[in-house]
Amino acid sequence: MAVLAAAALSASACGSGASSHRATPPRRATPPRRHASRKSSPATPPDRGTAIPAPGPTGKAANAGAVAVIKAWSEALRRGDIRTAAAYFKLPSELINGIGASGDLELIRIRSLAQAEAANESLPCGAKFISADQRGRYVNALFRLTGRTGPGEGCGSGAGQTARTNFLIEGGRIAQWIRAPDDPGDNGGPNPSQGQSGGAPVV
Repeated sequence: MAVLAAAALSASACGSGASSHRATPPRRATPPRRHASRKSSPATPPDRGTAIPAPGPTGKAANAGAVAVIKAWSEALRRGDIRTAAAYFKLPSELINGIGASGDLELIRIRSLAQAEAANESLPCGAKFISADQRGRYVNALFRLTGRTGPGEGCGSGAGQTARTNFLIEGGRIAQWIRAPDDPGDNGGPNPSQGQSGGAPVV
């Protein structure tokens, strides 16, 4: 019996030692890479009926770190590098690209890199950063729409127009990407004294 007990304690100690040496994988600071054989999966189906946060202009300088993330994301999208553009999205995160054909708000919840890629592929235009201002917790960025290469490209007549997006940046990643309405004067709309114009084409 004493021999059996000693053997059991020895086996238990071996198992415990193996467990204690199991390290937690470090969180990657650079955009992650996928295996070439892995296919992108669709983003989670959109939710309906959520209000779009649309704070008005403030004229306040936007957070410089947030602007750097926004510029890097837009440059990756414009050159058609969907994988890198997707890697700028936090997991989980949300993308709201306006109102769908049914008249309901479409909110895409992103929980994986593959879903982030699918969400970025759904943006047919590239985006050249113009300016940004801080609007509460959001950075409102103004872009000039461009053509782009890569999966999902096809900006068409939208190229050359401007569009705005409200970004919530957390930890150097995009936590919320929200298509925003035009400010007064965007795309040749009425100036501030004439009221706000309607929305620009969806990015």
